[in-house]
Amino acid sequence: MSQSLPRPDYGQMLASIAVPVLLISPDHSIAYANDASESFFGRSRRKLEGYQVDDILVFESERMNAALLSPDSDISAQDMELKTSQGAITVDISLSAVSKDPDWRIAIISPRNGGREHIGDQRDSGQQQAMGAPAILGHEIKNPLAGIKGAAQLLARQVDEKSVALTDLIVNEVDRIARLLDQMQKLGRSEPPELAPANIHLLIERAIRSLRAANRAMPEISINYDPSLPDVLIDADGMVQVLINLLQNAADALQGRLDGVIGISTRFVMSGALRDADVDRRSIKLPVEIAISDNGPGVPEHIVDELFSPFVTTKRDGQGLGLAIVRKLVQQMHSRVLFERDPVQAITTFRLLLPVASGKTVL
Repeated sequence: MSQSLPRPDYGQMLASIAVPVLLISPDHSIAYANDASESFFGRSRRKLEGYQVDDILVFESERMNAALLSPDSDISAQDMELKTSQGAITVDISLSAVSKDPDWRIAIISPRNGGREHIGDQRDSGQQQAMGAPAILGHEIKNPLAGIKGAAQLLARQVDEKSVALTDLIVNEVDRIARLLDQMQKLGRSEPPELAPANIHLLIERAIRSLRAANRAMPEISINYDPSLPDVLIDADGMVQVLINLLQNAADALQGRLDGVIGISTRFVMSGALRDADVDRRSIKLPVEIAISDNGPGVPEHIVDELFSPFVTTKRDGQGLGLAIVRKLVQQMHSRVLFERDPVQAITTFRLLLPVASGKTVL
């Protein structure tokens, strides 16, 4: 190792990050390489440390190679061709100064793992190409996510205790999005999601925390939980996404209103059943209800019947996919989502009806 580390705990800080990370000293030599770097470069840490970074990281782009040696460069680049002994590999890379030790830099490398060419080879039919589209999109999103997660894990070691909650939120949300992308890549298949018992109140709290972190100004949220509710049988990550979408819709509906309130309530209901072809078209009881309401202006009458269809939206910058995704995820969990508008009290409500975790109770 060419120079001692700026802090003695840097090795421990970087070791657990899942993507290759290099700590670069002021003289441009590699002072530390984590375990993922050993696997990626096919060299032991001992054979990486001490080498000049431009001997290990050699890009097709001469501009990128020059930036590696510039002490003033903070880099975030995608689709960079990295030369290796096995040929060129496409990677995303971020290079930034170390907090409190600005002469030192950290390089986070996110391999593309096969690239888009392999995914895009589905040319046999239009159906195959359509099925490949979610895989391409998921692939393009998941690669930068790996770098974001690595950076958040690194920041968690350097920030104060109060800020660690924010870095934990980033890591947890990256993991959740990555799992959802895995599901999106399987949309062309008939595999159902993995359902498991879950405490719905904990998932609601996760969704609220995520939404508050993403929105500077959130309307008031009024919560009324039934603490006696049993666990529900759902896909936890999918349900968090459903809740985030519905809560975000409510927040958007209240934008600019000083008296806006989002209501969240849970209760046990005796009604609610779903016909399911997977169980010989018998009915599944859905006794657990989550209601998300707002006192916004409501949905225009002309789109009420198409509310859950793709590309239907009243938002100027909206894509019209939020409620379509809600319906898709809810259906996959053998559950139901309902919409209603109370014109007297001027309240819009979305109701989720969910099965209990004791199993599918047949009527």
